[in-house]
Amino acid sequence: MRNKKDLYIAKDINELNMKTEIPEALKSLNVLSLKAKAELLFEKAMNANNENDEEVVYIYLMKYCQILQFMKKTFIDDEIYIDCMYKKNLKKAVNMLTYIKESLVKRYNEKTNEENNNKLLKHSNQKGIHSEEKLHFEFESTITNENLLYLLENTDRKKICLLDTRPSDIFYKNKIISCDVINIPKENLVLGLTPAILITKLEEPFKKIWINRHNYNYIVILDQGTEDIDDDQRLLNLRSALLKWDPSCDNSKKLKFLKGGYEDFNHLCPWETSQNNIIQSNKDIKPFSDIELDPEPKYEEPENKQIQYPSLGTVQNDLAKFKFKSTVYNGLTTDIQSKLDHKDNHSSEEDINSQELTHISNDRPQLPVFDRSTKPPTRINQFKNPEIIKPLYKNNDELDDENNELPNNIEQLENRRLSLENSFLEDVDSDVHEYKNQDIDLNSTPRVDRSTKPSDDLLVVSRTKIIGGDGLRGLQNLGNTCYMNSILQCLSSTEDLVKYFMNIYSQFVNYKSRTKGLVAKEFSNVIKNLWSLSGRTFQCQQFKDTIGEYKDMFKHYDQQDSHEFLTILLDWLHDDLNQPEDNRIILGASKETGEEDWGHWTKANNSIIQQLFYGQQKSTVSCDTCFEKSITFEPFSSLSLPLPSEGNKCTLSDCLQLYLNGESICGWHCPRCKRSRDATKKLDIMRLPPYLIIHLKRFSSNGYKKNSNVEFSKTDLDMSNFINGLEHRNWKYCLYGVSNHSGSLDGGHYTASCLKKSINKWYKFDDVRVYEIDSSTICSSEAYILFYCRKN
Repeated sequence: MRNKKDLYIAKDINELNMKTEIPEALKSLNVLSLKAKAELLFEKAMNANNENDEEVVYIYLMKYCQILQFMKKTFIDDEIYIDCMYKKNLKKAVNMLTYIKESLVKRYNEKTNEENNNKLLKHSNQKGIHSEEKLHFEFESTITNENLLYLLENTDRKKICLLDTRPSDIFYKNKIISCDVINIPKENLVLGLTPAILITKLEEPFKKIWINRHNYNYIVILDQGTEDIDDDQRLLNLRSALLKWDPSCDNSKKLKFLKGGYEDFNHLCPWETSQNNIIQSNKDIKPFSDIELDPEPKYEEPENKQIQYPSLGTVQNDLAKFKFKSTVYNGLTTDIQSKLDHKDNHSSEEDINSQELTHISNDRPQLPVFDRSTKPPTRINQFKNPEIIKPLYKNNDELDDENNELPNNIEQLENRRLSLENSFLEDVDSDVHEYKNQDIDLNSTPRVDRSTKPSDDLLVVSRTKIIGGDGLRGLQNLGNTCYMNSILQCLSSTEDLVKYFMNIYSQFVNYKSRTKGLVAKEFSNVIKNLWSLSGRTFQCQQFKDTIGEYKDMFKHYDQQDSHEFLTILLDWLHDDLNQPEDNRIILGASKETGEEDWGHWTKANNSIIQQLFYGQQKSTVSCDTCFEKSITFEPFSSLSLPLPSEGNKCTLSDCLQLYLNGESICGWHCPRCKRSRDATKKLDIMRLPPYLIIHLKRFSSNGYKKNSNVEFSKTDLDMSNFINGLEHRNWKYCLYGVSNHSGSLDGGHYTASCLKKSINKWYKFDDVRVYEIDSSTICSSEAYILFYCRKN
């Protein structure tokens, strides 16, 4: 979730209200000029909302509402016209103001308490501080961004050195510029690292700083956004090099780790970094006495012509009139104040217009109460389902009248722009029931699906929607469970899978499976929690306990491989949801193309997991002596691609070609030679699934990890050159998730990078920490598993 902009305009809500009064000059304008002013204010409020600047949003929306009230009172003859022009935006403005006021009051109180605590701490510290050299903080090995900023502003910056472990290309693009910084990419932080070894890996500009490291009072290690240094073995290697293998100096008191890394520091004080859009420090910003409106638009009064408005016909009899009071209360008219102190519980625009809004005293404000049990706000992922021709969603500036509750954060207001089309099929359960009870005519000609069109299950899923939060909740690390958290976040970004488990999965549970449907049940709970409106983090202990009952490796708290966990999880989910089609007859399918094998396999394996993630490949083993061939067709849920043995850079196409080139095998029993022979095994991809998972085989059997930087497409992966089947439809894919691994096989950390298609932004999921990232950082040497969705 995008962080809110720091408070800088006012000290409390009363001071902010004083800045919301509209100039008297506006009241002399005609109706069209006022209309232009109101539209401009609303547009600016939405722009400020995109920046998460709550104070500016509040001021613009308050002025917007006041102008509308003035228009209603002054231009009484145009009241119905103005109702139709503005009431939807007005309703949205009132709902936004309700939430923003509550949020601002809370933030102002927190800021006041923090300032008071800082004054006490500063007063206490001043009693024992006589020079900069005696300045200390009450922390051991970790330093917060606030404390680092305090050091930079109150001590000699030349005595602070930062060790930035981010990749060089990212470092040179965005870095901290307020003190000395050494870039030490994590790929150099191996086990057994010493200061002598490290200096050989540094670029020339940094070697002099490193040699003089003993002259600094503070040496701070940081990366992109890690909260705890114990979560990253490579950071521990660097700390160990400075604490254990630097005998010429005791670094124990000066060495710190920056909690939250560059990401949090840049949010706190971007003026101390080299970001492109540098803003000045809050202390340099002059307080706004008022947010001035733009110059009035030029308007030429028509000569001897009366302004004509559209005829509303019978609509006039149905629309109720706004009832506004003209008394100004604390910079607001009393009816707007009452709207801010009451939650709008009306489900239609007519209702809000017909009720008198009453005044509530500021001495006892009544905070809005949101009932999210029945109709939580909608957050919809815009990934389109494969081969769905008619879009289910469209852009709309209006709030959903049926789902009229206020989201729990500002960002969700933008997501409400995606609303269901009027033709949306509301009763999904009836569709599922109809589908599940279709009569099968055994006398009809059997059909084999020779295309990649979605099956009936996917069509049913396509008619559902994701109801809940924004899908940006973090997962608590239960103890070396980052491998599990990474995969769960990637699967939670798989739109069709989320829709299925949030809406209809219970219709298809196979209680005779190995896990008796329990894994699917707990996985559904995880998905619903990740998309809920609760706090920003969630603990999936019950899910871990359940999978631990069926696999000992997941029962304890040892680090595991995320790809192995993903493969086992998909297998369990498929088993829990499998509905074999025993009555389906396979006739007329080609055996050479694998169509017959695919038909028989899908007859016995029919689940949403199979329909979403499974494809088919052909394995051909040929004897090097007699050239006898053995051909088998195998389903796959992911492609495990080898990496070239030479070079630090390669492309995904290189890995795919290497995968399909074939390999030599020894000891293959040739059916013609009747003895063991050397043979060649070649794989061919025959059909691809709607959601393609690609695993990069970075780990070797001897424990070595390949840190090659694999370049892969994020928006246009074309698989047409790598498929050998007869079904050539659309083989272009877009990336929506990456499971990352940093560190080595002995010690490392898993994270996830996921695209939220509805807002077209990438987010990093690092256990409980969730923050927005630039798409340019997705392709890195840490990318381990790639999640692709077929493009429409």
